Amino acid sequence: MSSDTVGLTGYHHDDSMSTCEDPFATLGVHREASLDEIKRAYRRLAMFWHPDRNPEAVAGTEFKRVHAAYELLLDPQRLAEWQQAQATTPSTAGGTANGNAADDLTQVLTLSLEEAAQGCRKDIELVHSVHCDTCSGSGRVQHNHSVPCRRCNGCGRLARKGGGTNRCEGCNGRGYLRETVCPDCVGGWRMEPRILSVTVPPGLRDGERLRLPRQSPAKPAGEGHGAGDLYLKVSLAAHPLFVLDGRDLHCEVPVSVLRLLCGGCIEVPTLSGTASLDLPPAQGTLDQRLPGLGFPGKRGRGAGDLIVHLQGIQPQELGPQDIEFLEGLQARLATDLERHAPRLAAWERQLRTRRRQEQD
Repeated sequence: MSSDTVGLTGYHHDDSMSTCEDPFATLGVHREASLDEIKRAYRRLAMFWHPDRNPEAVAGTEFKRVHAAYELLLDPQRLAEWQQAQATTPSTAGGTANGNAADDLTQVLTLSLEEAAQGCRKDIELVHSVHCDTCSGSGRVQHNHSVPCRRCNGCGRLARKGGGTNRCEGCNGRGYLRETVCPDCVGGWRMEPRILSVTVPPGLRDGERLRLPRQSPAKPAGEGHGAGDLYLKVSLAAHPLFVLDGRDLHCEVPVSVLRLLCGGCIEVPTLSGTASLDLPPAQGTLDQRLPGLGFPGKRGRGAGDLIVHLQGIQPQELGPQDIEFLEGLQARLATDLERHAPRLAAWERQLRTRRRQEQD
């Protein structure tokens, strides 16, 4: 497995970008390949990348790519539509001099809020095409001794429908071969895992894209196509504490109702740790805004705000002394509800009005 460090040349916020991979390049076959060659290439790649056989993290993704390419090549109508779309699509900057455009590839890059806010270094696992050592890149293996043809099992004939046999085309009826298709590759190329070490700049939000020039592993090398660009689409993972709205962070913080009444200093979480928040006594609002403690802007621009939503928590299992103390506090508040609790005073007035209506 190879490892490379790459730089990013820019970020984008363009959800309209789409990729259309070349099915021939994905399977590693020529555009004039026969149906049998396509099937053989698919079987080799499918067996190699099947998640039940391949423990690599990218195996599932690559297996889906190979299967999608195979289905496209087996559907004449879809293949014709794809070829027409390729013919009418202008060459991109990644194309070569002969007009063949390189394939760009988009891959999801999942980040935590902390990683996206502060920037980080991530290892991206991909696959790329390398020359096969078994056949020296030829796609064919020369044998010292003749080996049985796999199609006819060495008999030189194949059964046909309705009875009888036909001459085996794989060995031209000889039954044995001195040269066979390489079992370890497709057309002289095989796929190897590759690790890209990427520096992610701070301040990226959900949906933005990072461009890695000429790092797309979509096409085998040496087919007359330039390497395409790899785009990493940022996806922010759900956070247990914060919800991002623009560049403002929202956070629910449980606080004792007694602390809300008395006021004082409480500790609240931030993306970089914690911060202190001074609460005034008996404050009227449960939402507090801390400027500049939200999600940072790109290239050192100002950050959003941290909006704390205080959740009053009532005490449970009060003892006799606690109840006596609270009853005394309640009695003191009742002496001047208009000042201490205007809303409760208004409710008491409504109840008195209804009692008088009942008496009348």
